[in-house]
Amino acid sequence: MKFEIDVSGSDLFIPRYTICIANKQSVNGKSQIKGFRFDEELIKIIVKKWEENKYRYPYNSFETKRGTFKVRIYCIIIYYLFKSLNIKEKISLTICRDFSNKERIIDQNLKFLLQEKGRMKIGVPLHQKLPPWSLAHRYAKLMSNDIENRLDTYVNITLEDIEKFLNKRKKLHQ
Repeated sequence: MKFEIDVSGSDLFIPRYTICIANKQSVNGKSQIKGFRFDEELIKIIVKKWEENKYRYPYNSFETKRGTFKVRIYCIIIYYLFKSLNIKEKISLTICRDFSNKERIIDQNLKFLLQEKGRMKIGVPLHQKLPPWSLAHRYAKLMSNDIENRLDTYVNITLEDIEKFLNKRKKLHQ
């Protein structure tokens, strides 16, 4: 199965930023499209906790550190989008280049989350700019602009779900 991954929005920390996965091949006559849109409240909580040093990723206002933290959240959302589809076969990923110079970090995160945690088989991800007519690009944009939540493509991902992969590891007592 071939999936495309794209986003709509200029920054993950801006409300209505949307992450979408899409597979053109139909399953039971329907394309597989799933997405998640960030709301203002979720972003405020994540950034506040990050600034308070509650996550294993140290807060740093420099864009390079912010970028690594955003990539981790991006990959966590992708993990839950794929998890919602319950895919058992090997997939290939074409990922839009929305995080420049972070491709290696994205690949490492997706390998850990999808293969190790999600028990999925994935090929080596391909990073390229997706054309505006790609299914993932179109649906990411549609979901970002869907103020009334009329699309049936959304996956409910809670703060607790996201924090499972952000929180500091508990130290073992000896």
